[in-house]
Amino acid sequence: MENLVLHYRNYLYQLRRRTFGAPTLGDVVAQTIVVSQDEFGVREPATHLPGQPERVRGIQPETTKEHEQGRISGGPVHHVATLAYRIPNAHYFDGNLYAGGLRWRQVIRPESRAIWARSIHLDECALPSTSLSDKYFGHFLRDVAATAILAETFAPTFFARGTFSATWPHAKEYYEILKLNFPVLDAAVIRNAWIFQDYGMTESRRARIAALRERAMALGGDNKDHRVFITRRASGDLRLLANEAEIEDRLLKEGFEVVDPSRLSAPEIIRKICGAALICSVEGSGLAHGFLSMAPKGAILAIQPPYRFNNIWKDYADAMDMRYGFVVGEGSESTFSVSPDEILKTADLLLTRH
Repeated sequence: MENLVLHYRNYLYQLRRRTFGAPTLGDVVAQTIVVSQDEFGVREPATHLPGQPERVRGIQPETTKEHEQGRISGGPVHHVATLAYRIPNAHYFDGNLYAGGLRWRQVIRPESRAIWARSIHLDECALPSTSLSDKYFGHFLRDVAATAILAETFAPTFFARGTFSATWPHAKEYYEILKLNFPVLDAAVIRNAWIFQDYGMTESRRARIAALRERAMALGGDNKDHRVFITRRASGDLRLLANEAEIEDRLLKEGFEVVDPSRLSAPEIIRKICGAALICSVEGSGLAHGFLSMAPKGAILAIQPPYRFNNIWKDYADAMDMRYGFVVGEGSESTFSVSPDEILKTADLLLTRH
């Protein structure tokens, strides 16, 4: 049933936070279900040529130097549990969930003002979107997609209406391929809302990521066991690879296939990459195109900007029993270059370490 509802919870949230402080998630959760227990394991070190870590000048804002050092050095790792939280008597508006004075953000845009709007009443729903997935294509394509598979086992599932994600050219195509055709939720009064802690590489999450790869690889491919360079062109924030054309020419001569996502549909991208033994691109969301359909036990080679060092793809490589390596470029905070020879040498190391 749809009704005209005054959406004002954002003002109540701001008032309560300033007066009493914002409640924590634990203050409003009525039920917590452990989907998958936490796990402890050991990860392999990343593959790189001598002297590469010494070129790092800065870290991606969402991570830390210590965290990245742990990723590339290998050793013990703790995967936090996958949890589902039931929140009663919730109110949802424009990508934000409000309950008991808590605000749970699923988008990066500012909160909307108080407004009368059409709102539906839901007895129960599951909400897998995250603010990171609204900002970064990689999180949208791998993380929220995996959580959505979990969400639909709990309740009717809805996505948040995207901010940046609404403009990504391949987003809708990929979700159709991955069989994630859930509706967008704009406004609702919800008796029970389910949200999730789903970032530890637990047994459940690994299985769901593998399921996403199976759905993508079902399209088939044009080649097998090939090497792929995924171009970035001028896209991305502060990660302009100045000599990308030089790298592209050299890798083509060495037998790589060059895939330009800006010129291809999602099905075309998948078919060109499907079964690749190695994928290579500037660190970031571009590697998500390759991760979905590269060969099992393949290799990921990340070209790292010197001022935005981040090895999040190491976590996914480890989870899927893949190999991971990196090359660090040299340059400024906005533009950098990488030696094609160093890319090729690192690729050879990755492909000979089975």
